[in-house]
Amino acid sequence: MKRVIVLLLCIAMVFALVAGCDNKETTQTTGTTGTTAPGEKDFSGRTFETLLSVGGGGNYWEPVLARLQELYPGLTINHSYESSAGDILRTRVLANNAPDIFNINSGELPPYEAISQGIVQPIDDILKLKTMDDSSTLEDILDMSIFTLGEVDGKHYIFHEMLYLSGLWYDENYFKTNNLTVPESWEDMMELGEQADALGVDLFGFCGMMSHEYPTNYWWWPMVATTDYATYAALQNLDYEAFKGDGMQKVVDKMLEIRDKGYFNEATLGLGNAETQMSHIAHDFLLLPCGSWLEAEMADAWTDDWELGYLPYSTGTNAGDDQYMLVIGLASMISKTTENYDIAGEFYRLFYSDEASIRGAVGVHHNAMAVDGFADKYGDLLDPSVKKIVGALNEKMTGINNPANRWYPTINPEIGNMIVGLMGGTLTGEEFMQRGFDLFKGLADDTEITKYTFSG
Repeated sequence: MKRVIVLLLCIAMVFALVAGCDNKETTQTTGTTGTTAPGEKDFSGRTFETLLSVGGGGNYWEPVLARLQELYPGLTINHSYESSAGDILRTRVLANNAPDIFNINSGELPPYEAISQGIVQPIDDILKLKTMDDSSTLEDILDMSIFTLGEVDGKHYIFHEMLYLSGLWYDENYFKTNNLTVPESWEDMMELGEQADALGVDLFGFCGMMSHEYPTNYWWWPMVATTDYATYAALQNLDYEAFKGDGMQKVVDKMLEIRDKGYFNEATLGLGNAETQMSHIAHDFLLLPCGSWLEAEMADAWTDDWELGYLPYSTGTNAGDDQYMLVIGLASMISKTTENYDIAGEFYRLFYSDEASIRGAVGVHHNAMAVDGFADKYGDLLDPSVKKIVGALNEKMTGINNPANRWYPTINPEIGNMIVGLMGGTLTGEEFMQRGFDLFKGLADDTEITKYTFSG
């Protein structure tokens, strides 16, 4: 896990230059940053409200809130775990009655919009709080490189609660049974496609109904970075000319080769997430772009013959090429209007540094956390597939975070539509590149949009 921290330094460089948000915060201080023993504060008669989006992480706040209630029995906790959390939050913000803390899917509430609109407040006072064992502060034990996502004008606004590691997944047992070789280069990938074709299955499929996320984040962006990192970096800075460069041409050629050789499962273009994953489990296709929540999310669907494996290659050109993995995660923020900043401080102390809370939460979400040395301390809690992908990041890959999607939320939905069009045969390679050029040029030329700088 130590190498995870080093590799994520590229993410830190992305967000350190974020600026342009005009926020006037009135942060409630937590008081002392010194020792605060469990249950020492008096929260009797007070109510703490939390809102968590339904997602692949499950209701992982519940064990932490139960621990908070155990330590402060006079505290009332109103916890909502809702699929419509974004709509609920918008309604409550308008009513000036937002939950004290909330975790909303970024598609429903882009984090930089929340910061720029002034509905959240800085978390720096909490990061300076002591851990539960009083040995250090929270910021001392956290991977603060990833916390630079959400850092604006020197203030932090986002709690990064877990790490989602992503890429292509496959069935190791199926590969062994059918003498298939895990590819290390693009030529290997095409040989695998030929082998799959002979078996009557496809090489690749993705969730077309959620094209803004699955093929875009976990396949296309890492493929761009792996094929030509200069093109990836240029796109982060809205350099629209990159869409007509040699690097992008190589990416499009790879996509077309998969399509034109018949290695892509077109049926997945019309499937939702669960249906795509069930098609993968049924071996309709070999490789699925997804995140490290996959094993837990489909816990009741795996057949006995499945052994989930991770492919540590984002379709590079040659064996040994630098490979990139998108590293994201679930994150939460504190309402600007909360009167319970001190209680929020206790919640996050528990979340990051209390043994019972960590084991309870990871037992639900089954992923690594942004805590230094997490794999060494709590590796026994991770699913086998998660251990594999952590190992891939440690040994063979570099973490990226695609900040452009955070800065300019319209990018991924449009690219997702372009990917579906290209792989479905309704777009040519030239049309794909022209649409990307037009998309990025439109954003670059829009003077109403705050621009950010990528230097990673």
